[in-house]
Amino acid sequence: MDSLSGRAPKQPAPQREATILAGARKVFARSSFAQADTSALAAAAGVKPAALYRYFPTKRDLYLATLRDAGPRLLAHWRDTRAAAPDPASALRAIGMAYYDHAAGRSPTMRLWFQAVGEASDPEVRAIVAETLGAAVDEVAATIAEAQAEGAFRPDLDPRAEAWRFMGIGLSMDLVHVLGFESDLDRGKVERWGDAFIESLTKEANP
Repeated sequence: MDSLSGRAPKQPAPQREATILAGARKVFARSSFAQADTSALAAAAGVKPAALYRYFPTKRDLYLATLRDAGPRLLAHWRDTRAAAPDPASALRAIGMAYYDHAAGRSPTMRLWFQAVGEASDPEVRAIVAETLGAAVDEVAATIAEAQAEGAFRPDLDPRAEAWRFMGIGLSMDLVHVLGFESDLDRGKVERWGDAFIESLTKEANP
């Protein structure tokens, strides 16, 4: 940040756009699209509103771009977590706990997506959210199917149906943190919740 002007140092266009999107992610995560103030969006990026409009002509353009940018970040984190796990069942549990930790840490990306669900009456927002969440379901379903192929999970289960059940748990965690019910669901409770979900997928749980 330039101490004299209060603006961020001059950056190449792609880097400046990334800075704007990172700032917008935080601002939109704190409020709805309608409540987000253009001056706050510009300040978060370290630019004047006029400079903001050179990259994104309208606040709506910036909001949609922020959602498109956030989706791949979320999926990349899930894929990295899955790749680092020793087996599919461990991967599923690790993804769930990583999601909880991000939500508990007030992750702008997580809160942004929760806010975006409330904006889904907008067809373009709905399409972006559906694409990202659909890809997340694909990741979880593929993990469950892999565990089934290895004999770790029950073969009679529908991987996509169970993937949506997994996503429902994540939505519950979002609600807990957005509405201030953290005392109802600490990390230990979430770990037990995750264990119960994994157990429900195993052959041993239903002989």
